[in-house]
Amino acid sequence: MQDAEYGFGMTALTAGQGKAGSTVSAARRAAAWWSSETVRHALRVALAMVIAFYISLSMGWERPAWAGLAVALCSLSTTGESVNKGLLRILGTLLAGSVALLLNALFPQDRWAYLLSATTYIGFCTYMMGHSTRWYFWFIGGYVMALLALAGGPEGAASFEIVILRLQQTTLGVVSYTVVAMLLWPQRRSPVLRQSAGSLMDMHRRLLGHDFAVLRGDPEDPGVTKLRAQASAGAAGLPEVIDGAELDSPDVWDARRLWRRFAGEAAALNEALERWRHGFGELEKLDLGRLMPDLQAFATELDGRLASVTRMLADEAPLKEPEGRAPVLAGDALDALTPFDRAAADRGQDLLQRIDRLTRSLFAIAAEIRGVPSSAPPEHTGRDAALPWTLDPDRLACALRAFVTVWLILLACMYIPDFPMPPGVIPVAAAVGIQLAVMPQISVRTLIGPLVLGAAVGGAFYLLVMPHLSSFAGLGAGIFIAVFLVSVLLSKPQQALSRTITLSFFPMLISVSNSQSYSLLFPFNFALMTQLAMLAVWIATWFPVSFMPDRVVSKQLRRFFASARRLARIGSGAGATGMRQALDLREVTGLPGKIRRWFAALPAAAYGDGSSSQGQNLADGMQMLGDRLRELAALRGAPQSELLVRELAPDMRSWRRGIEEILSGLGTDPQGMDVQAQRERLDAKLGAVEARIEGVLSNAPAGAVSAAEFKNAYRLLGAYRGVSEALVELVRLASAMDWARLRETRF
Repeated sequence: MQDAEYGFGMTALTAGQGKAGSTVSAARRAAAWWSSETVRHALRVALAMVIAFYISLSMGWERPAWAGLAVALCSLSTTGESVNKGLLRILGTLLAGSVALLLNALFPQDRWAYLLSATTYIGFCTYMMGHSTRWYFWFIGGYVMALLALAGGPEGAASFEIVILRLQQTTLGVVSYTVVAMLLWPQRRSPVLRQSAGSLMDMHRRLLGHDFAVLRGDPEDPGVTKLRAQASAGAAGLPEVIDGAELDSPDVWDARRLWRRFAGEAAALNEALERWRHGFGELEKLDLGRLMPDLQAFATELDGRLASVTRMLADEAPLKEPEGRAPVLAGDALDALTPFDRAAADRGQDLLQRIDRLTRSLFAIAAEIRGVPSSAPPEHTGRDAALPWTLDPDRLACALRAFVTVWLILLACMYIPDFPMPPGVIPVAAAVGIQLAVMPQISVRTLIGPLVLGAAVGGAFYLLVMPHLSSFAGLGAGIFIAVFLVSVLLSKPQQALSRTITLSFFPMLISVSNSQSYSLLFPFNFALMTQLAMLAVWIATWFPVSFMPDRVVSKQLRRFFASARRLARIGSGAGATGMRQALDLREVTGLPGKIRRWFAALPAAAYGDGSSSQGQNLADGMQMLGDRLRELAALRGAPQSELLVRELAPDMRSWRRGIEEILSGLGTDPQGMDVQAQRERLDAKLGAVEARIEGVLSNAPAGAVSAAEFKNAYRLLGAYRGVSEALVELVRLASAMDWARLRETRF
C-alpha cells in the first residue's frame, strides 16, 4: 500500500514537473518570438504608421493616407535602406510634382498634347529605371506624376497645393519611420555590408581554388555552377548595399569612396574569373607545369590573399601581406608551342596578371577601410574601355509597355461611361506598368492574388472596424494591430510582394480623414479598379510587344546571333562600325544574362524532355561567345604587321564566312546542326591559318615583324581560336535542346 502511494506520488510529481517544464519552454518560445527581428520590425512599422496618421490629422492636412503609404513602402529591414528609399521617394515626388506643374502650364487647354506629353514622360521614366541602382527615384517620378495630375482636378486649379501636400505627407511618412527605426532596435546596414563583401570574397576564393584544381586535372564540381551564380549576384548587388549602409553608418560614409572602389574591383574580379574559366578548354591541353612552374605557389598566394581580405572586412588582422606575383611563362617551353597554343598561353598569363592586380587592389582597399593601410603598394588596375552610349531595346520595350498601359486606361476612362474610379485606376495602372521594368519576367497573373488580398484586408477594416470607432485612440489601436498582424503573418521572403501590396493598400482603403464618411461600394470599386488596371497591363504584355517568355527568348536569341554575325565580320570591311558596333557589343555581352533570367521564367513544359538547366547552360555558352567576340573587337585596333595582314587575309575571310554560316544556322535551325562536322570545319580553317602564319614568320626577313606586332598577332590568333571554340560549344549546347517544344505558342 505504501509502495502504491509512493508510486502514485512520484507519478504526480513527475507530471507536475512535466507541466512546469512545458510551461517554461512555452515561455521561452514566446520570449524568443517577441524578441525576434520579425516582431520588432512589425512593431516599428505599426508604430510609425500610427504616428504618421496622428500628426497628419492633428495638423489638419488632407489625404493622410499618403503619409501612411510612405511608411508602408519605405519600411525596410535596416535604417540605412529605409532612409535611402525614403530620400529617393521624396526626390522622385519633387520631380513628379515639377513635371506635373510644367505640363499643366504648357498645355492648359490642349488635352491631347497634354496626355501625349505625360505618357511619353512616363515611358521615359520607365526606360531610365534600368540605368542605375537608384531606379526607385524614376519609378516615383513616373507614377506619382500621373497621380498628381489627376488629383489637381479637371482644370488643374489646385495642382500646386496638391503637389505641396504630397511632398508634406511623403516627408512626414519617411521621417516618422526613420525616427522610430533609429530609436527602437535600430538595425544598421554596415554589418550587412561587411558580411556581403566578405561572403563575396570567400566565394571568389573558393572559385579560384576550384578552377586551379580543374587545371591540375581534378573533375568539375557540379555545385560550382550555383556558386558562380551567387558570386555574380553578390557582385551586382554590392553597390545597392553600399547605398543604404553609407546613410546609417558614419564609418561607411567616411569611407564611401573606398567602398565604391571595392565594389568596382570586386565586379571586375568576377568578370576576370569568368573570362579565365572560358579559356580552360585551351589551357588544359598545355603542359602548364612546364609553362608556369610557379602556378601552384600563385594559387596558394591568391587563396591566402583573399582570405586576408575577408578577415579585414570582419575587422580582423590579415593572415599576411601580398607577396608573390602572377607566374611568368617559361621562354623555352613557350618557344616550342604552336602559334595557337602560344596565343592561349599568352591570354591565360594576361588574365592571371589581371587577377593578381585586382586581388592586390582589393587587399589594399580593405586594409585602408580597416584603418591600417597595407605595406604593399596599391595596384592601379586598368579598366576596360566603356562602350559608347546606345539605346537598350529591352528597356525600350518596357517603356512602350508602360506607355500603352496608361493609354489603354486613359481611353477607357474617356469613352466608357461610369468607368470606376478614374483618379485611382490611372495611377495604379501606371505604377504596375512602370514597376514591371525591373522585373519584366514576372507573370501578370502572379499579381492578381496579392492585389485581391490587399483589397480584402483593407476593405474588411474599412467596413467592419472603422464605423465602430469614435476617437483616434480606437483608430490608432486598430491601425496598430492591423499593420502589426499583416507584417508578422506575411513576413516570409516569398510573401514580400503580398506584404508590400497589403500594407500599401491599407492606408488607401481605410481613407482616414477628420470628416470621416463611409461608402459600402468603395472597397468593391477599389478592388474592381485594381483588376481593371491589371487587365490593361495584361493587354500591353501581349501587344504591341509580347512579353511571353518563349517569345522574348526567341527574339533575344535572334538579336544575339545577328549581332554576333556582324562582329565576326570585323576586319573584312563589312563589319559593324561606330554606334552599330557599340550596340552589337552590348548585345552579345548583355543579352546572355537577360536570356538566362527569361529561361528561368519558362514553364517546365517548354523544355520538352529536357530540363531548365539546358537553358541556363545555353546562356552560359552565349556569354562565353560574347566575351570572346568582345576580345576580338578590342584587338581590331591593335597595331598589326602589314606583312601578316596581307598574307593571312584570304584565310581570315574564309574563317569569317564559316563563322557567319554557323551563326546563321544557329539562328534558324539550331537543333539540326552537326556538332562534329562544324568542329572539323572550323578546325580545318584554323589549321590553314596556323600553317600560313608559321610559313610567313619563318620566311620573313629580319625586322619585318616587330616584337609588339608579333605579340599582337598571337593575341589576334588566340581571339579567333577562342571564338571558334566557344561557337562549337554553343552549337553542342543548342543542338541538345527541344526547339520545337520551346517555340510552341502558349497563353
